[in-house]
Amino acid sequence: MNSPNTNYPSRLLEEFKASFLKDLRSYVRYPAWIIGEFVSTPLWFFFFALGVTLFAPVASSAMDVRGLSTGMAYFYFGFVFIVLFSTSVWGVGQSVRTEQESGTLEQFFLAPANRTTLILGRWARIFLTDSIIISYTTLLLYLLGGTAVSLHNPTLFFLSILLYEVSLIGFGLLMAGMTLRIKSYNSIGNIFFFGFMILTGALFPITILPKPVRYLSMLIPFTYFNDLTRYAALGTQTILPEFLEYVIAIFAAVGMLIVGFVAFNLIERDARIKGSIATS
Repeated sequence: MNSPNTNYPSRLLEEFKASFLKDLRSYVRYPAWIIGEFVSTPLWFFFFALGVTLFAPVASSAMDVRGLSTGMAYFYFGFVFIVLFSTSVWGVGQSVRTEQESGTLEQFFLAPANRTTLILGRWARIFLTDSIIISYTTLLLYLLGGTAVSLHNPTLFFLSILLYEVSLIGFGLLMAGMTLRIKSYNSIGNIFFFGFMILTGALFPITILPKPVRYLSMLIPFTYFNDLTRYAALGTQTILPEFLEYVIAIFAAVGMLIVGFVAFNLIERDARIKGSIATS
């Protein structure tokens, strides 16, 4: 794999594949964990969705053209945003802390492979399982309620999701780097995770927030990824003009990917020099 005759892109692809398969094999060793994940995630969705159905205003409970009530549809896509965001925070970022606590981080970083591709292999596995969970929950929603999820503009929807995922990879790499510096990962993860749910319009429009907080929300790139995805899925009104939001989203996605990649490599190099990679 590391032969001089192997070109660099091909080697990175092989490293990514090996990392993905390694994490997948590790994942399937624990059937109880898999069952729990596939049961608990849809359960929390339906638990909170029940509250949306029971307590949403009548106008929000009315059926729209997509079959779901307005409130339920809004909450459903919030569920999608949160599950994918957790891939970045608890998947990519926490992967370093997991290796650190298990005492295998030194071997992880001494492997003759690019550390970024090793981390992205874990992201790919978690993205795969989360995508299955989202699909599975969507199917359950249809079977239990007889309502299907359809998209206002499928092309823009998948473009928005793609931009969202690119930004999440960059953010996850940044979180992984922060894990090497700050060992209390759960505290960091919770701050970002719950801050995301409150400030980015994941579960409710940011227009209901007080004005000072709303301005803070508009400075967070994830707000626009969420807003554009809902616009493409439900035809809702965007916070800013649609074209401007896509420009912001494209620059934010590419910028976050570059920042995450550069920050992770700089922090890793500094940790190697100081010999603090494996300290817990």
